[in-house]
Amino acid sequence: MPEPQPIPSSERERRALDWVRGLVELPERCAGSSSERTAAERVAEWLRKLGVSEVALQQHEARPRTGLVLALHAGVALLGLLWGGAIGVALAGLAAFSFQTELRGRGTLLSRLLPRPVATSVIGRAGSDTPARRVVVSAHIDAAQAGFIFSRTLAEFFARGARAGRREGGLPLGPHAIPEGLLLGAALLALAGWLGAGGFLFGLLATLDGVGLVLTALAGVEWAFAPASPGANDNASAVAALLTCAEQLLARLPRDVELWLVGTGAEEVGCCGMHAFVAAHPDWPAERSFFLNFECVGGGHLHWIRSEGTLAKTGYPPLLLELARRVAASGGFGEVTPTDLLAGTDGHVPAGRGFPALSLISLEENGVPRNYHRPDDGVEGIDATTLVRSADFGAAVVRAALEGGAGPIDLV
Repeated sequence: MPEPQPIPSSERERRALDWVRGLVELPERCAGSSSERTAAERVAEWLRKLGVSEVALQQHEARPRTGLVLALHAGVALLGLLWGGAIGVALAGLAAFSFQTELRGRGTLLSRLLPRPVATSVIGRAGSDTPARRVVVSAHIDAAQAGFIFSRTLAEFFARGARAGRREGGLPLGPHAIPEGLLLGAALLALAGWLGAGGFLFGLLATLDGVGLVLTALAGVEWAFAPASPGANDNASAVAALLTCAEQLLARLPRDVELWLVGTGAEEVGCCGMHAFVAAHPDWPAERSFFLNFECVGGGHLHWIRSEGTLAKTGYPPLLLELARRVAASGGFGEVTPTDLLAGTDGHVPAGRGFPALSLISLEENGVPRNYHRPDDGVEGIDATTLVRSADFGAAVVRAALEGGAGPIDLV
């Protein structure tokens, strides 16, 4: 079989931007929307054009919009604080416990009261029918609402908090730390009031916490019903990287390897598509199944993620992290460095189940993805060079895993 001919970088960048445009032009590409399904159908067609014959759409339950979840918890806590007594303690305590449970990935409580849409993922499979090893390459296809809480001012505020936390050796201040503190404060204040606390200081603290809960609930509602971001960087850039990477892997796929290409739905509301995909394959051996995820790779400094999460951190198993370090050290992909992300990506789902996993992301100097969840996240902000470089780096790490090494690797 003749060696595949390299595709010029300019052509790969042009096609990547075409794929980004094909998703950005879909309005309101949120979890469970008709545009999300159309996005899945488009990615399915692009996969077929790359030579992937087994492609299917998968429907699965999504979680409620995150803004509504935030508003519900703040509202219940506020009601408990105002109600007082044993009932108030129970309500505020339930809100705090439910929020921590849901944000730490241990299940859902109060969110069960909210409607759950049906989301769509796209799944392609190629390679061996009796695989000894498998590779899963993923990127989410949905977009988030561009609420006020993602304004540049607030983004920089949380970025400063994260930097300060790292400098001082403590936990960085994440975007969920403030509502968590308000919810815990409401529970403690309701308990103190039930036990007889009073006076000026108690009243002041209760007022401040109540005002904070009102603002949190309003911010959540505004976020939940804000127009969707165009989603060029988050996450059409990553879908284009998935396709670019897939093209390379398909060209030289070892005979004993099965390749899965997964465009997940409902990532923005709890990584629902990736949870559904991993749950559908409980018999996969962790030592022979490798996951590569792309997230927001449309500009900035390219990183691989060592750990991620807001209220709880998920660390990545060491295998692919070490291979990423060695491939980066080869110097063939520009500067690529590790990061600990104060957010979540699809990559933490297989990582949390012990699978060797790698998640790639590009961040601006303040540690936030370019135009993150903003209404100006358009195609004009995409750096196609960074996008293609992330795909090349990811493909190199996968090959290193399959070949058992991490030296210089020829690229298609």
